[in-house]
Amino acid sequence: MITEVNDFEIVAPILKEYFHGYIVNNDPFEKVAIYNHNGIMGIISYSIMYERAEINYIITLPHFRHKGIGSKLLEYALKDISNKKCKSISLEVETENEEAINLYLKYGFKREIIRPHYYAGKDAYLMTKEIEVK
Repeated sequence: MITEVNDFEIVAPILKEYFHGYIVNNDPFEKVAIYNHNGIMGIISYSIMYERAEINYIITLPHFRHKGIGSKLLEYALKDISNKKCKSISLEVETENEEAINLYLKYGFKREIIRPHYYAGKDAYLMTKEIEVK
């Protein structure tokens, strides 16, 4: 089950484990949702800033990977983003993270440019997706 989180302290221990030095704050544009079944199995964070959105991160805990949780979280965010009438979505992903890149490609994102040394010396792709506003 996917639910939106209003108290970021719920996900803070997981974020600190996967993103060393990450500081949890209450950004008014950021939304966090968790995939929860007897405990947190995955997390997505995205920001909606007027007519555009950004996927901040998706985490699927290691022993729950390859079960479609990342896809379900991304679908949840894409639906919410589309409902908010956003025109475009962007994200950065490490160039060596083929699993994540393939997930984003599957959902219509396109690789735009490489951001050198984006992740502590590792390169990242900027990926974007345009949304048709109805």
